[in-house]
Amino acid sequence: MKKIYILIVTTLLLAGTATAQNRFDATIFGGINLNQIDGDDAGGFGQMGLRGGVGTSFSIGHDAQSPWRMVVELAYSQRGSSINNGSIQRDITLNYVELPLMMSYTLLNNKLRLSAGVAPAVQVGARVIDGNGIRNSEQEANYARFDWLPVVVSARYMVSYHLAVELRYQTSMLSIYDHPSSGTYRLWRENKGAFNRSLSIGLSYSFLN
Repeated sequence: MKKIYILIVTTLLLAGTATAQNRFDATIFGGINLNQIDGDDAGGFGQMGLRGGVGTSFSIGHDAQSPWRMVVELAYSQRGSSINNGSIQRDITLNYVELPLMMSYTLLNNKLRLSAGVAPAVQVGARVIDGNGIRNSEQEANYARFDWLPVVVSARYMVSYHLAVELRYQTSMLSIYDHPSSGTYRLWRENKGAFNRSLSIGLSYSFLN
């Protein structure tokens, strides 16, 4: 729980800095994740999860109208995978508290915001259900407590002054499977690890300053 508190405090401090600069917006958002775990013998984004939270963005530098902004969010996010290929049947749900940190660029008269960054996360719960509908606590314990380096890119389009629709892609670069026989890095995988990958779509409401 201590790590979750650190994430929350960090978000509040960054939001407070943005408020002091008086060049910020505050946002609430919600949507769904279409998930898979690379390396678990499943293909396609077969598992659906929820995502929601709060965020802020603030301009960088002295120009309040600069198209470059820093985006800070605090989110609850469900990830995992659903496998049913005949020989393997398993449903995995991993619950995270995330702190996405992104650099963004706005264009089209501030209607479109393109962002990229990282979204470190603390796992706050794992649930693995096998093909017989039985929960497997031994497999749940193998999923790491932290997803240290998920890379995230997003595109957000304002459909009105306050309301926006967002499409987001996120993938882990370090294995989320905490097991000696698993790999570690997505780019170098002599032994396969396990890596979250998700496509998210959602709505956000911004309180603009």
